[in-house]
Amino acid sequence: MKTMRTVPALLGLGSLLVAGGCVMPDQLSQIQKDLADVRQQLRRVQTEQTQTTRKLEDLEAQAAEPSTRVDRAEIADLSLRVDQLTREAAIADERLRDLDSRMDRVARDVDQGRQRGVTSRPLPIPQTTPGPQTGAPGRPAATAGGPADALPDPEALYNTAYADFSKGNYALAVSGFEEYQEKFPDTALADNALYWVGECHFSQGNFPDAIRAFDGLLERYPNSDKAAAGNLKKAMAFLEQNQIGQAIVQFRYVDSTFPGSDEAKIARDKLTSLGASI
Repeated sequence: MKTMRTVPALLGLGSLLVAGGCVMPDQLSQIQKDLADVRQQLRRVQTEQTQTTRKLEDLEAQAAEPSTRVDRAEIADLSLRVDQLTREAAIADERLRDLDSRMDRVARDVDQGRQRGVTSRPLPIPQTTPGPQTGAPGRPAATAGGPADALPDPEALYNTAYADFSKGNYALAVSGFEEYQEKFPDTALADNALYWVGECHFSQGNFPDAIRAFDGLLERYPNSDKAAAGNLKKAMAFLEQNQIGQAIVQFRYVDSTFPGSDEAKIARDKLTSLGASI
């Protein structure tokens, strides 16, 4: 996991961002809030994951003793819970990486704004067409790229979709992320948008759609920093559908292609739990 900037350090960006015209104060505040919320969520999940894993290991150790009777159903339930917590931790970790990447871009915008000496510019006065013969005031002239043809603000579009995902409004989030990727395919967040489409489908239990979304990410952006996470989630989606053979192949791919990554560690743990060779 990347080292995250602290919230106090981010607060100092506010006035610079406003002056440079890079991002609105409410957008910065939202990123800061998201960072705090996701960090808290990840800490909670990791704590429960550690406690549940220890309890599971204790029960499995007891089950290995011939003289000890252990409830196998409890072991199965704990194992399922550990898997669920592993997925939740992976999602939270990816959200932290995503937010960290966005804050990096904000910091770069600030530096570039300083270098260029960005200043506020007055809004252009729209041209008008002649009014009717009665002398009525003219209306703004329709020009190419005018309001009717204008693209939405990319930052606002991505933030809205991300907020919908965070609130569990997955259908709205999918729509927003897909619109972002379609209209801004060459931006730094286009691959992230496709990744979160897959996460939305995965969270809803739509595992075939999730796999298709992750495949779309990997095909369009093979060098994406989300490639490791996308491949891992494909494996998890196969596993959720009880396609064990495909899941094992995919976990092995993650382990061999992204060695040393958090995703590779999770893949190795899953292979071990499945009794598959690494």
